[in-house]
Amino acid sequence: MARHAHLRAFTLIELLTVIAIIAILAAIILPTFGGARQAAIRAQTKTQFGQWAAAMELYRQEYGFYPNIAVNGKVDTTKFAAELTGRSLAGTPVAGNPAYANRLGLRFYTLGADDIDVQGTSVVDAFGNTEIGVRVDTNRDGVINAADIGSWVSVSGTTGERFAPTELESAVPPAGVRARVVFYSAGAGRDRHDLILSWQ
Repeated sequence: MARHAHLRAFTLIELLTVIAIIAILAAIILPTFGGARQAAIRAQTKTQFGQWAAAMELYRQEYGFYPNIAVNGKVDTTKFAAELTGRSLAGTPVAGNPAYANRLGLRFYTLGADDIDVQGTSVVDAFGNTEIGVRVDTNRDGVINAADIGSWVSVSGTTGERFAPTELESAVPPAGVRARVVFYSAGAGRDRHDLILSWQ
């Protein structure tokens, strides 16, 4: 006599319970991944800004002054490429071009895919922001403050909101920022706390 196996199927209640548990676990885990991703992009942007500042220092050591890579306190793509890479974005050498101070066309930095937007027309941070503030210690006292040329300008992020480092408590102390070159951007751009400051 053969035995017949009795197969038991899930009931609708059991199936809905399993789906609810999976949804709850996903709700707990997914924000953690999103936060980790944001932290990784912030770290990438700070590294990028550090490399740009190092290139500015190399330029100063060669020519005796910092390159002018800004327009109204924000990085200008054309000037950035010419002064720090020795070439235009199109790849044309700038050596001998009177429009730029990098008269020898020296390469202090190499633009990577992460430095340029998908159209190939603007310098960007890791978040894709094209508005990147820059300040330089023009009087070379080791502090960026009101005695230096320029000011802390507002930058907008991909959300369109505008923020300045001076909106954050302790971001810009009254005595100034102890640095020679600083870069900053709106980061994720949700509020002023998303600002990415190369000196913090």
